[in-house]
Amino acid sequence: MGENPIESQKKKRKDFNLQAILKRLTDVKAECKKCKRTAHQTELNLHHKNGDSSDDDWTNIVIYCRACHNDIEGTVPRKRDK
Repeated sequence: MGENPIESQKKKRKDFNLQAILKRLTDVKAECKKCKRTAHQTELNLHHKNGDSSDDDWTNIVIYCRACHNDIEGTVPRKRDK
């Protein structure tokens, strides 16, 4: 049986170095590029402009809140089990 494409995509994603991210976020204004909400207001996500999650060059990264990232990606968030 074939592998679930969503699970397959998750496995392909590269884990970021948390320290590198934190250092970089101190150099830039950590807010959603679209709605301007900050990390103090909502969870922020990193988006790869060119769609290649292995291309971690900072010129390829845009910061979005979860809602705006879902809008950009055209995805609907999954509901969590309570």
